[in-house]
Amino acid sequence: MVPLRKNDRPGSAWFPKAGLGLFIHWGISAVDGYLDLSWGMIRNFRYSPRVCRPEEYFALAKKFNPGRYDPEKWIRAAKDAGCRYCVLTARHHDSFALWPSAYGDFNTRTYMDGRDLIAPYVEACRKHGLKVGLYYSPPDFRTAGAYLPYGGWQPDRTDEIPPVLREYEHAIVRGQVHELLTRYGRIDLIWFDGKWQHILAEEDIRALQPDIVIGRGEDTNFATTECRIPTEEEYRENFSDCWWEYCGELNCCWGYTRRDEYQVKSLETLVEWFRSVRTHGGNFLINIGPDSEGDFTELEYRRLKEFGDYVRAHPELMPPPWG
Repeated sequence: MVPLRKNDRPGSAWFPKAGLGLFIHWGISAVDGYLDLSWGMIRNFRYSPRVCRPEEYFALAKKFNPGRYDPEKWIRAAKDAGCRYCVLTARHHDSFALWPSAYGDFNTRTYMDGRDLIAPYVEACRKHGLKVGLYYSPPDFRTAGAYLPYGGWQPDRTDEIPPVLREYEHAIVRGQVHELLTRYGRIDLIWFDGKWQHILAEEDIRALQPDIVIGRGEDTNFATTECRIPTEEEYRENFSDCWWEYCGELNCCWGYTRRDEYQVKSLETLVEWFRSVRTHGGNFLINIGPDSEGDFTELEYRRLKEFGDYVRAHPELMPPPWG
């Protein structure tokens, strides 16, 4: 397991006492309905219902403009299910940013007339008392697209990105993270997916948000595992004496696909994951992918409610209530 950095700040003490959170993977892939978020452009990715060439994937940004986006509906459902924090993909690996960023051109400033999808999410979390988490991916499949093989679509390409382009990518990351941590008030958690320490310094992040919980990766505050419950040996070796979190998909992929309309994880599966994670002291982060209009499926709302009923019936599995 990568080494972690202990976080003793009083303002961060909520994390190991959370127990349950909602992960929200959302982006332009939802327009298609058969592509997983970002990974749907990887030719050899077998978990997406279909895959497509990168140029087709990136063109979906022109059609992404959710008309039913109501994050309060998300957050109410999350709170009713027992969640105490949420994490939204502000930018996934495809590099489309859900706010009007001044850095780069692949964001809502270019494609949605400056519409900000982050602000109402943050406001909804605060209104309902959930901690605000933002996911951010430093890896950028689009900016370096002319050089990436994308799992075989471009077999003559390599991962050798010219240094000048790498610095441009890194400048976008630094600028966008600064925007996320200064535009929206207090942010409780930033969830990095991919290496970031060679681009950003922890001191720079804490200068903007002193009490923020930082994950994941080397020298961050909590360990993570996803899509597979650890064995007892893994629990003992990796998660027995640290903050940690398990991410599991309620839906079929990380992002929305049309299969989510009729197929999600059973209540029995959610309960099995939840009991295993909580009895070993971790947080369970349940993932859902909103559709292109900005809503969960009816089946997902129903399963969240069922799961919330179970959580309320078993308070011994959750940390004591906050405040």
